Amino acid sequence: MLPQKVVICGAGFLGSNIARTLVNSTIGPERHVQLSSRNPQKIYSSLRDLVGAPGRLLPPVILDITKPDTMSHAFEGADAVVSLVGIMEGTKKQFEDVQWKGSENVAHATKSVGAKLIHFSAITANPESNIPYVRTKGLAEISALRICPDATIIRPSLIFGPGDNFFNRFSSLTQFLPFLPVFGGGTSRFQPVYVGDIAQAVEILTRNNKEINKSVSGTFIEAGGPEIFTYRELMQLILKYNHRSRAIVSFPFQIGLLQGMIFEMLPKNPLTVTRAQIEQLKSDNVVNLSPPPNHKSFKLLVERHSAPLSSLDDILPTYL
Repeated sequence: MLPQKVVICGAGFLGSNIARTLVNSTIGPERHVQLSSRNPQKIYSSLRDLVGAPGRLLPPVILDITKPDTMSHAFEGADAVVSLVGIMEGTKKQFEDVQWKGSENVAHATKSVGAKLIHFSAITANPESNIPYVRTKGLAEISALRICPDATIIRPSLIFGPGDNFFNRFSSLTQFLPFLPVFGGGTSRFQPVYVGDIAQAVEILTRNNKEINKSVSGTFIEAGGPEIFTYRELMQLILKYNHRSRAIVSFPFQIGLLQGMIFEMLPKNPLTVTRAQIEQLKSDNVVNLSPPPNHKSFKLLVERHSAPLSSLDDILPTYL
């Protein structure tokens, strides 16, 4: 079986974990993995000493997803492209330029080289939303499938694992805050999914297995872990596993929106929150229990071809 070239477009927390899994995989074809982003060198340097990296981890290629002319060289020879395009904060225009139009550019470049597109979105994606993050994620999904009809769209819930920006962030806040804040009672629900399971799903999707390819072509995969927690329960788990005692204090959403308005004007810091992020807390972030026919089960995909999904209670104590 000939080796495959997999381009990971995005070199952050998720991209590094996917790269690690692909270079160490002994299942399916040998994969040559290339990191491509505006600044891929740092992640590349952290991965090149992995056991499977020599010969499999290709030199990184710099690109800018907002500039299509920087992408053709990066995608040359690719069999699969993993699009991790996304930002968490920014103006309406920045969200449109990066998450929507940037994703379009990745899809066009993927199609031009005849590669398979694995596009990462969000479980809350909705092109009709008035929240820029959610809206542009939804618009990007539409564009990705229009340009690459055989693409697979992965919609994760909250992703956790060593180096994540959620549990680590709130755990660090307990070092200097006398309480942990929640909004609206902390009743919004999440279905945290382990980054290693997400990476394993990508490994499965890049095995070049005809049966798997056919089953996921043009479909959505909502990726959630085995358990559902409220926001307040997640804060309780953080305190449990970092062995600190703090009050969990609920604030009205209106207070959160006011906080967001103020912090949006200040330099980014551990307390930074945006109004859009507060608005997102008004909705659940869980897998659809009655999915449409074009949705495939993340749990069945991973557990059929790999291992059972990882529990938050098993992983969180290992890094908090």
